[in-house]
Amino acid sequence: MTLRRMWTAPQGRAAVTVVVLLVAVVAVGAATDPSGLLAPIGGRGLPLAGTGGAYRWAPLVVGLPVLLAGAAVPILLVGRWLTARWVFAAAWVATVGASALASAASGFVSATPLLGKHLSVGTALRYAMSTSGFAALKYLVVGAVVAAGAALAFRLGPAARSRVEPPAARPIGASVLVVFVVAALAAVGPAAQWWRGGPVGYAFAGFLVAPTAANGVLGFLLGMAVFLAVVAAVVRALGRRLPEAGPLGGDGGVIVWLASVVAGLALGVVDAALAPLSDHLVGAGPDDWWISTALIGVATGIGYGAAIGLAAGLLVALGWRWRSVPLPRPLVLVGVLLLALAPVIGAPVRPGPPSFTAVAGGGGMQRLLVRPASDRGGMATIGDVTGRQVILRGVNVNQLIDYYLRDPAVPATQPLTDGDFAQMAAMGFNVIRLGMSWSRLEPERGRFDESYLREIQAAVAGAKEHGIYTVLDMHQDAWGNALARPTEQCGGGTTPTTGWDGAPAWATITDGTAHCQFLARDLAPAVATAFGNLYSDRDGIQTELVRTWAFVARAFADEPAVAGYDLLNEPGIGPNPPISSGLLLGRFYDAAITAIRAAEDAARGFPHVVFFQPSVLWSGLGFDVTPPPGFTADRQLVFAPHPYSESISMDQSLGLTIASIERNLTVSARAATAYGAALWPGEWGWFGEPAADGAKVQRFAAAQDRLGIGGAFWVWRQGCGSPETGADAATSGNLVAVSCRTGASSPPPAPFAVPLSRAYPRAFPGHLESLTAGPRGTELRITATAAPAPANCQLDIWFPGETAPRLHTTSVANASAEQVPGGWRVTGCASGAYTVTAT
Repeated sequence: MTLRRMWTAPQGRAAVTVVVLLVAVVAVGAATDPSGLLAPIGGRGLPLAGTGGAYRWAPLVVGLPVLLAGAAVPILLVGRWLTARWVFAAAWVATVGASALASAASGFVSATPLLGKHLSVGTALRYAMSTSGFAALKYLVVGAVVAAGAALAFRLGPAARSRVEPPAARPIGASVLVVFVVAALAAVGPAAQWWRGGPVGYAFAGFLVAPTAANGVLGFLLGMAVFLAVVAAVVRALGRRLPEAGPLGGDGGVIVWLASVVAGLALGVVDAALAPLSDHLVGAGPDDWWISTALIGVATGIGYGAAIGLAAGLLVALGWRWRSVPLPRPLVLVGVLLLALAPVIGAPVRPGPPSFTAVAGGGGMQRLLVRPASDRGGMATIGDVTGRQVILRGVNVNQLIDYYLRDPAVPATQPLTDGDFAQMAAMGFNVIRLGMSWSRLEPERGRFDESYLREIQAAVAGAKEHGIYTVLDMHQDAWGNALARPTEQCGGGTTPTTGWDGAPAWATITDGTAHCQFLARDLAPAVATAFGNLYSDRDGIQTELVRTWAFVARAFADEPAVAGYDLLNEPGIGPNPPISSGLLLGRFYDAAITAIRAAEDAARGFPHVVFFQPSVLWSGLGFDVTPPPGFTADRQLVFAPHPYSESISMDQSLGLTIASIERNLTVSARAATAYGAALWPGEWGWFGEPAADGAKVQRFAAAQDRLGIGGAFWVWRQGCGSPETGADAATSGNLVAVSCRTGASSPPPAPFAVPLSRAYPRAFPGHLESLTAGPRGTELRITATAAPAPANCQLDIWFPGETAPRLHTTSVANASAEQVPGGWRVTGCASGAYTVTAT
């Protein structure tokens, strides 16, 4: 069909209009979106294509053609038989569904060069498909505009030369049966963990209507019923308007695909409506969590519908004559069998940490590991090799980080001294999260700085002297200090990047993208491009960071005072999230873990715990599309997000609280459970007036106690030249404040110090059942269960203050309290079901 003939046909005009409008939408988004988060492809300051590998050109070269074809071809094929109103509906649905397919196609192609040891084809394909609906969310509104233009073009201009009257009705059983079989197969296969157990599974806590094996019998059956009912209704409605014969087998494939997209959207709407009713948290602060569950639910449903519809539509298109013959009995039997077995088979359960044989306790600090959950469906915990559970509570230390200096005369950090560790110990802290910089570890490509490593070793040794563990954190903020462009000319609500910390200059490749930030430092195009080049291993950048981790791991291979390794602080989202910020981030994590384990083995050490984070969006929004569960076979994992809800999250600037303090920690625990990992919030804190923020710190502390977890407050002490401190600030830091005039330090303010130094069990046999400390931190009650004769029965409990605690215990022998700087150390030998009350 020539373009002229296409334009004279109503369906041709509508299809051409869809293409033109979508191209315009892409162009406008690329020219105006300062963050690239809303633009379909690119964004202002982000080129549409260019060097840098598949991640840069795949959205334009692969995604855009799929989008245009997926949105226009259905209109071209079935539009001839439709009215303008139905053209509007079909174009809207086709645009939304095509955007999901385009996202999946470009995402998979982006990941293709990285397939191999650390990323399988199946994982990449499942992740690309299951997260494709998030791109489709952008088109729910845009699609309506495109559809309106298509309907208008259809109505205006020359009318069709002839019109075939469709039959009053047409059989739909065969088409719906094909969808049924495809959905049933998917329920125990690629879609088994499409909702629960996937990269956004933490959002689905209550009753869920979804046709997947992980959803239980009732939820699975209702999900299948809703999906098939909507498919049948749409197929019947469109089928009445189409003739018996037509392109692609009576247009059946197109109809089935459109119907499945609508059905997926319907599932998403149902689950979005159910979520607030079934996921209510008792005692939590008010929030707008329904926003995230609505977005996640609808996106997940659209992606599912587009994927199922594509497979079923192709089958119908290839076998369209089935509609005129009796239903094949084998096909019916397969579908019924899968329907019966799917909820029984269930989704595969990912293994948690392996069981281990506890060893008798010795002197000194015990090495840590991740212990299996105490019950099925529970969360793993951090423990030591003697079989005790360990709660790590402490503070972040940024005093070795290589920050950008806006004024070389004003240091960004403070010296790290023995006095710091003594003060931390006096607050009851038993861990620090020590930030270290890649820019100092590997200042020149291939050359590691031994002197900086010795600084890190000295810090670990200094903390160890005071009984404090260290989590080594590969810290970065907004990529690195080489991105600073304070004189950059920016416009449209953006400001120049100010420079932070992290990567060395030689590893900073931004391909000429803009150094202008929007809303947050991490949303600058240059930051996204630099992370995209890291995730795609451009010029071997990722390989070098992995080698750097191996260098560090060799140095601490046999050091029990190192609790573990935090692989990358607040990873950037990259240019095409969630593929870059989830799938490829998980690939980097597995590569780093593999290198760390090899280094530990070569140095005859032991496997340390690995801490990993979702992307920086979790810190900013309270939720994110995370790396795929199962991204690594290693089981010594701790999920370590930064729950900054009600603090510095981006929603606060909009007058919203998407996730309350309690909600953030609860969904973090769900995500950890999906990974078979323990939970440890690696950063949290408040930065305003302590008198006002102290109540929020108390709420966070109470939520920690309910979950039985630790965490690290940000930050201990920082210099006045830190990028986080304003140039005109009188003091720097939120815990140990430093005067920018005199350099003197102030003690931690009481509204922060009291909840941070509250009583808690640092190590104890068995598994924790409950923990409360009271608002003053001196009303401790613990219930736990241990073996009748544990390998190490010793309790180690911190209790603050000058007054000796009054102890009441059950099943604890020789309970006593010894005064130490800042408080008391409570010890005893516990076994069986035991309790400790200290007041």
